[in-house]
Amino acid sequence: MPKQKIKFLFLIITGYFFIFAKPAKAVIPPDFIFSITAQIVQFFSIIMIFLATILGTLVQFFKTKYYTIRHKKTILTLIIIGIVLVSFVSSYFYATHKQEVEYQKWLNESEKYNIVEMENEDMDSDGDGLTDLEEVTYGTNPHNADTDGDSYSDGEEVANGYDPLGSGKTKENIEKGDANDQLAIGAQANENIDTSDNTFVSNVEITDASTSFINEYYSNMANSKLTEAYEMSKKSVSYSTFESWYLETTKITIDKLIRIDETKSSIELTLFEGEKFTRYGVLMALELRNEIPQRVASSNVKILAEGTIQNQIVSIDEQKLSDEYAFFDEHKNKNLLFGNQELQDLISSSAQDYIILDAREDIEYENGYFPASEHIRFADLKAGQWIEIPDDKFVYVLCWSGIRGKEVAEFLRTKKIVASYLEEGANGWVEFGGHWIGSIKFGAQYNESRYQIVFDTDDVRQKVRDGAFLVDTREPYKFKQTHITGSVNIPIMYTPTVNIENVFAQVPANSQIITVCDGYVNCFDAKITGVELERRGHQFLGRYNKPWEYEN
Repeated sequence: MPKQKIKFLFLIITGYFFIFAKPAKAVIPPDFIFSITAQIVQFFSIIMIFLATILGTLVQFFKTKYYTIRHKKTILTLIIIGIVLVSFVSSYFYATHKQEVEYQKWLNESEKYNIVEMENEDMDSDGDGLTDLEEVTYGTNPHNADTDGDSYSDGEEVANGYDPLGSGKTKENIEKGDANDQLAIGAQANENIDTSDNTFVSNVEITDASTSFINEYYSNMANSKLTEAYEMSKKSVSYSTFESWYLETTKITIDKLIRIDETKSSIELTLFEGEKFTRYGVLMALELRNEIPQRVASSNVKILAEGTIQNQIVSIDEQKLSDEYAFFDEHKNKNLLFGNQELQDLISSSAQDYIILDAREDIEYENGYFPASEHIRFADLKAGQWIEIPDDKFVYVLCWSGIRGKEVAEFLRTKKIVASYLEEGANGWVEFGGHWIGSIKFGAQYNESRYQIVFDTDDVRQKVRDGAFLVDTREPYKFKQTHITGSVNIPIMYTPTVNIENVFAQVPANSQIITVCDGYVNCFDAKITGVELERRGHQFLGRYNKPWEYEN
């Protein structure tokens, strides 16, 4: 009788878990936790019941022999333990398989979602690769006009990767509307060349002490107040040398100014010497005292365009620009990617014509880094810090897995820099056995469940009703296309350092946060954003990676 009760109780318990299995979580790349435990518990229960049934059948079949066996209880206990172990092992491999299936399913859903969003955003009347809305936004003609008058229709330029506005931006940046990438080399943009008789023209809004200082600095140069300008400069040369640089200057226009961090700004300016003009990209760092600029601490300069103005007609000298970037023209066909062995051979050689660029986020770099690498966040590169990268050296880009590295390398090539990316990223390099300082395993430092949890749609809806705040970490162009009502956009990878705190200030104090993402890279950024939000006193609950389901 007791044995029958035990069997009955066992069946009740396993049946309960089989029928009413509770959702739990299982880890899957890229360190997601999907809700698949209901299936795992069911699978475990089925295996347990199946093996227990086999055991019961065998005991009935060999009943006589079973009772003659010595140490029956010990053997029965070992068999039961074996059944449990087999069930656990089987469930583990089943869970691994389910994890892969769930991850692949999410990737497919994410791809479909992005395609649908692009199709639904607006019509593409002329089939030129830009929707009508995008063409209107960027000033191009939705009916396939030749906006920049270069004999190529807007559609033809987009199809070939050029900008119908003539700004030198790539097709990808035009489609995504990357606001950070504003200093283009070889930009035709002739309509932006000021042909007035004014000696100094500034198109920069004075918003703080730094922009005011920069404005005054170049105004002094343009108006021949070279003594005043020299006192504001870094004084790396004698006054006579400084004076000789600007004696023939007849006019200066400040066309753009983009703040990068507290001290650095990237500037696009045009310097005129009679009919000749040169457009420069300048990366300027200021020396501050009590947040007030004292002088120029450093500056790096790149030529963006050269030309002449005759009878109000602007002409660009492409040959001078080609001469300026001869190193790029010579090596522009170099492979975009390189492997671990190639990097190992490079650092083992005596070569000096290269730099290693780490374009990851600050929090990743703090965790571990490649020795002697230069660290510049991708958003800061795009805001103008690329200007400080030598244009006569090979640049090898590191990121975590190679995905961001490819985007960084492609961006730098639009700036006439011979850049390539490590195919498997820093993670592959460390697995290869390459030298590394610190840890490459970002997830090892932030391994609590909240950093891995991915909520399903119903969970997120309920948590929002309970007061959770949604932070969308996707790319800005995706957020503009569509986002969950009430969410704010904090795309760390696309936010220059100077704007980081203002962007995070969108989140109410002491909030419970769920970060929203929809792709491999921005879901990793969503985790980084969660860590950064915790540093600012918020409570990070986890991530949500299916925004397309939320308001359906």
